[in-house]
Amino acid sequence: MRKEKKTTAIHQVTLEETQLIDIHGQKHKNPMNGKKIALFTLYAVIGVLLLITVLSFNDLPSIMNQIKQAKFEYICLAILMVFAYLAIYPLSLCILAKARKTDISFGTTYSIAMTEHFFNGITPLSTGGQPFQAYSFSRAKVKISESTGLLLANLLIYMAVTTGFSLTGLFFARTLFSQIDTTWRVIIIIGYALNLLMFVSTLVLGLSKTVRSLLVKIIYFLCNFRIFKKLRPKVETVKEYFESVQQAFKDLMSKKGHFFLALLTKIISFAFLYSATIFIMLSLNINVELEHALLIISGTSFAITAVGFIPTPGASGAAEGSSGKVFASIIVAIAGASMAGQAAGVMLVWRLLSYYMVMLISLAFYIGLEVYLTKTRNKRVEAREKLKMELEAKENESNDQSDNERFNI
Repeated sequence: MRKEKKTTAIHQVTLEETQLIDIHGQKHKNPMNGKKIALFTLYAVIGVLLLITVLSFNDLPSIMNQIKQAKFEYICLAILMVFAYLAIYPLSLCILAKARKTDISFGTTYSIAMTEHFFNGITPLSTGGQPFQAYSFSRAKVKISESTGLLLANLLIYMAVTTGFSLTGLFFARTLFSQIDTTWRVIIIIGYALNLLMFVSTLVLGLSKTVRSLLVKIIYFLCNFRIFKKLRPKVETVKEYFESVQQAFKDLMSKKGHFFLALLTKIISFAFLYSATIFIMLSLNINVELEHALLIISGTSFAITAVGFIPTPGASGAAEGSSGKVFASIIVAIAGASMAGQAAGVMLVWRLLSYYMVMLISLAFYIGLEVYLTKTRNKRVEAREKLKMELEAKENESNDQSDNERFNI
């Protein structure tokens, strides 16, 4: 009995003193091991190769010449727009986390939100960010069901904003599609349909009890097969997980003030991102007037959103191709056919700033977050070990006193 009390005391004091404790006592492996670094590098190489492939269809010397003659001050303004986007982007997740009163610091939540760009950028379908964020939240003592609800709500906000921006492009459909051939029209239409499907699916997954029940029934059905029999004892846990996720999602949806504020920050962040194209065009000597701003913002959003779920790392290849075609249509509409050749240069600069630069910054946050979480874990392990040794020393001292008293008697 004494041994059990000692274990309970250690657990309680450790939780109180260190604030964080490994979930189920699980030891977390370092995500930056050799295999994962190799995998990330492979994805990055694929992205670069796809970019080179798209550029090979254009006159590369001409593109390089365009960029060499770019106006530096406008490039700086474009970079500033992307920085503003990056700075504001994580706030929506921070606001949602505060609404749920999640026991995690603003800085940690902000850093977790910033890692999304890197993992979305290196994974097919641009969907790697959320699973890694859920993993990072778990390392910071946030329940998986709680973090999944947060991330699902944040994803819904993200998709609502990007879809809303891109829908404005439909008002300029005739202009945006003027330089797009049939093949690319089909790719863009299919991609855009997939984006809308994902948006609806996210909403249904977060709210529908019917879908939740269906998923549980599918798991029960799979358990009838030998290969999935090990899942049977965990079905109830999975069922509770789905219920918790939907409850967290519904609670966030009901907090209208926080939800609207999170939505507003996302709108502002993407407005900055899409506005960068205006300054990129100006830097390449394209005469852009104020009246063209909405067309450029809508076109940029439409080109990126339409291919967001193409199964290549960060939609590489498709993103360059679609944006290049759309930019060509916009340039012809505002500056004439003689300037259409500038579209490839605009596309390249846009992609370098909005994809590659953003990924590098996100990677820096990921490395910083990894260092912080590892140090935090090491500190709480040391605290538990120290506490354990102190309690054992006290118990040994108490046992020695009891033995001495017994000897004296």
